[in-house]
Amino acid sequence: MSQTSKIIVEAANAAYPIHVGRNLRAGLAAEIAELSSKGLALAVVTDASVRQAQGSLFENELSGLPLLEIPSGEPSKCLEWFGKVLDFLAASKLDRGGVVVAVGGGVVGDLVGFAAASYLRGVRFIQVPTTLLAMVDSSVGGKTGINISAGKNLVGAFHQPISVYADMDFLETLPEREFAAG
Repeated sequence: MSQTSKIIVEAANAAYPIHVGRNLRAGLAAEIAELSSKGLALAVVTDASVRQAQGSLFENELSGLPLLEIPSGEPSKCLEWFGKVLDFLAASKLDRGGVVVAVGGGVVGDLVGFAAASYLRGVRFIQVPTTLLAMVDSSVGGKTGINISAGKNLVGAFHQPISVYADMDFLETLPEREFAAG
């Protein structure tokens, strides 16, 4: 049974829900199923650590969707991986109605959010933050971006997600150091 709260964020262009609680996978799966039933193309981006720690999510709720796994860590929030995500979205045949699902910490959310803002001049995306810091910071507010050699987060855009699933169950698989950093 899901224990959840739903917070509605009123952004300038649209409102979106932030689902906070435990056992939110069914809600995510229902949203994915609803989008799929409308014939919309979907794609998922995660990192290697999250894919390993949350394998059942990708085998169950997100199964059958095109999946790109990026290397874990801040170095992936760069122009090279930005280009690879854009190429993946094109290969996944996302059109303007398509939706990208970002599953991971702040690096994944920032990178995928910026790719979603840029691809076809903006496609929708869902944030599934898996770290405490991502749940309270980078997954909300629409700040997206990548790093360049001149500095951190110097390239980006504001692009709101269509929904956020901050499932506390994800925090149980974090390394102790990562959990403490939140």
